[in-house]
Amino acid sequence: MAEAAMAVTDLPRRQRGFALPLALRFFLATALLIVLAVGAAVVVTYVQGQGVAKQAVEKALTTSAAVQREFEQRRLEQLELSLRVFASDASFVKYIADATSASTLPGLGGDAGPDTTSMRDLLGDRQKEFGFDLGILLDGKGEVLARTDQNEAFRESLAEDALVAPALQETRPFSGYWRFNNKLYQGAIVPLAQDENVVGFLLLAAAIDDSLARKVAQVSGAEIAFWIPVDKKPTLVASSLESAAAAQLKDVIANSPERLKPMTEGGVALHLGDQEWVAKSAATAAPGEAALGNVVVLASADQIIASYRSILNSVLAAGLASLLAALLLSYVISKGILRPVSAMASAAEAAAAGNFQTRIGIEGKDELARLARAFDSLLSDLREKSDMEGYVGNLARFLPEPGQEGGGAVVELRTRPMAVLQPPHREMHALLGLEFRELLTLPPATAPEAVLSMQQRIQSRLEAMAAVTSGICRPLVGARWLLAFSGQARLVDALRVFREILSEGEFKPAAALADGAMVLASEEHGKQLIGPAQVQIDRLLCDAAPGQLLAGKNAGESVKGALGPDSVAVATGNFSGKPFYAVNNEVLGRLPEPDIGEGATLQRSAVRGASAPRATTPVVSRDTGELAAGTTLGGRYRVLSVLGAGGMGVVYKAHDLELDDVVALKMLKPGALLDAEQLDRLKSEIKLARRITHPNVLRTFDFGEVNGMPYISMEYVRGMTLRFLLREAKRVPYSAGLRIARQLAAGLAAAHEVGVLHRDIKPENLILEANGNAKLMDFGIARPARRAQPGHTQPGTFLGTPNYCAPEQLAGEEVDERADIYSCGVLMTEMFCGALPFSGSNTMEIYMAQMQQEPARPSALWPEVRPELEAVILRCLKRNVAERPRSAADLAAALAQLRA
Repeated sequence: MAEAAMAVTDLPRRQRGFALPLALRFFLATALLIVLAVGAAVVVTYVQGQGVAKQAVEKALTTSAAVQREFEQRRLEQLELSLRVFASDASFVKYIADATSASTLPGLGGDAGPDTTSMRDLLGDRQKEFGFDLGILLDGKGEVLARTDQNEAFRESLAEDALVAPALQETRPFSGYWRFNNKLYQGAIVPLAQDENVVGFLLLAAAIDDSLARKVAQVSGAEIAFWIPVDKKPTLVASSLESAAAAQLKDVIANSPERLKPMTEGGVALHLGDQEWVAKSAATAAPGEAALGNVVVLASADQIIASYRSILNSVLAAGLASLLAALLLSYVISKGILRPVSAMASAAEAAAAGNFQTRIGIEGKDELARLARAFDSLLSDLREKSDMEGYVGNLARFLPEPGQEGGGAVVELRTRPMAVLQPPHREMHALLGLEFRELLTLPPATAPEAVLSMQQRIQSRLEAMAAVTSGICRPLVGARWLLAFSGQARLVDALRVFREILSEGEFKPAAALADGAMVLASEEHGKQLIGPAQVQIDRLLCDAAPGQLLAGKNAGESVKGALGPDSVAVATGNFSGKPFYAVNNEVLGRLPEPDIGEGATLQRSAVRGASAPRATTPVVSRDTGELAAGTTLGGRYRVLSVLGAGGMGVVYKAHDLELDDVVALKMLKPGALLDAEQLDRLKSEIKLARRITHPNVLRTFDFGEVNGMPYISMEYVRGMTLRFLLREAKRVPYSAGLRIARQLAAGLAAAHEVGVLHRDIKPENLILEANGNAKLMDFGIARPARRAQPGHTQPGTFLGTPNYCAPEQLAGEEVDERADIYSCGVLMTEMFCGALPFSGSNTMEIYMAQMQQEPARPSALWPEVRPELEAVILRCLKRNVAERPRSAADLAAALAQLRA
């Protein structure tokens, strides 16, 4: 023993001193040398290539700038040539002279001014011929006579313009960059002379725009951009760049203009449009003034350097080939040893990212094989857990709120007991119609699940409000609901509900109120109302505005009589424009409080967070006979809502005031316990159930009695029953079902370990939390596995659910743990295959089928079932008790061998 302990203690030391295998060390050393050699060559090549590329970029900038200047000079010469053609046209000059002089001669219409329209037409004809962008005809004083960009020349003077002023002063041609109306041009101006007299000036301009910039870029091989100051802020006016790069350059010019100041040598590095550029800026000049903006030449460093990168790529390819050739031998030697470890490392990384689908699958008896099998087992468990959480989480989105049939809660939410059917009769009802238009105006991108969630939240809230006064809540078409109230206080009850909705602040529904006799019919699924007041509700809802309550004539007069003349006003309908009664929302605060007992006051106090005295007498709903929300039992449990109803009683969600916790209370029906002996037996069975503490078993806390009403307090779990899953999808996916089956076996084993038989295992008694954890619940008919004395269940007495009971249990014979195992087999058949192994319309037919027939094979119900799973299920369903698994622990061990 001492030597073994020493070996165990020394194991970490030996592990810390464990060296890497020789093959792996050789592999790493060789790789390191080659990587260093190739890396050095790459670095040298890269550094030299960067220097050559930089020189190439600077040369490209210089060349492109020269080409750009040459292009602009030729364009300017073309403008000057056009001007000379104009000025040498004697007929054109004579026409201008006659037009201007005629407007000033007495008696010849001198007051009307020159004929600017004909001048503009003449300029327009020449514009098509010579292709300039803007032409302006000026008189000898610089006044505008005609412009090609205006149909009618408005009186204006360009005598102070930077291009026009020198021409006026020196009476000779001028040309260069010209800024006009916050646009950049190349402009030229020439005097028009007749008989050595200046009769006017002609100015022609070619716009600096994106089209020009692209032409220059095509000729120069580099991109070009122009910017000018506008309101003392640099503004980009023309660019040959793509839109994204141009937008980024525009931001640079606007935010950091100093980066693009004119320079004689070098350039500025810019990142535009996912490319690296080198930019060189030069000033544009206008006659008689300082720099007029800048022209920027940009060369793509990426494109120029690309050719040099091919050399680097060649070096890399050669180095990589050398690396692969040198490491091939080391790879072959180490492959066999490292493959399992590498596979497990990859699987671990994938599992960390949420992918548990990897399987190592190494056969053998060595350490690596054992490690691989353990790793596969761990991944299988994680995969089942992930699948289960995803499956339950997906279904949980559609889970009804507590109290609705079919949802998951602390116990099975069975269908409520059928209401006593009453013959149809007429009864006065106040109808409250509500239209939540928020549901109809949600953005189209809203997820359908979010719309349904909002609709269900409104539905649950309205049902809870109606339940306090035994009202009826019915959803209508679209986003409308109808609530009906009876009794003397029916109108006040309706107004209270409307007040509560407005006070919550989340919604402001349009509302309508009507009062009248309604035909009331009780049906299996609830109450039906038919009457003319429903027509009033539909009409009033169309005219009501959000937050407004319109009332019919009878209802409006009744409200006015109950709350005073100021409680009702006349309002115009939004749709029809007709007058209607409208309840004044300010008088809703004067509504009298409902007289339904102290529990209602407790409920309102709890909502406001105030303390309130505890009720000692349960408040019973006037309609269903259930405890009203807000009722306090035994000075300890405050009822919050109804979770469901079953054969033995009603289950409530309650607040434990002493422990400040939420619990579930199962109130037993008065007829569920026949005598004191049964009550004592129930107490003893609850004592047994309290001994079970396991994550897969719902905890039972205590037994109590208030005013002759016995109850059981249990752990509250917000989830869904397995029955809910089976109703939604008929059968559960294999991985999720396997995890549920294992958890069921584990919980059942915990119960059997403390000597408790469940005797009612079925999908309704297995609840699934949101994280996929399953809990076995409802030990209502549980009993000790080994009884010291008779009396708990008399011989020949059957308790349980026939479809899931073992043959000996249906026969009323003595049962042990293997009866629960039989029920597990039935449950697994239904969960995996979507059907029961035996069928029958009553207990006797089911028992005879069990005794005379073999159970339906899972493979016949679901052909894709795994053979090993089918074998486990069929073993649980053996008619002979001795052939079944001996215990729930054995069943759990058999299920643990299965893999998803």
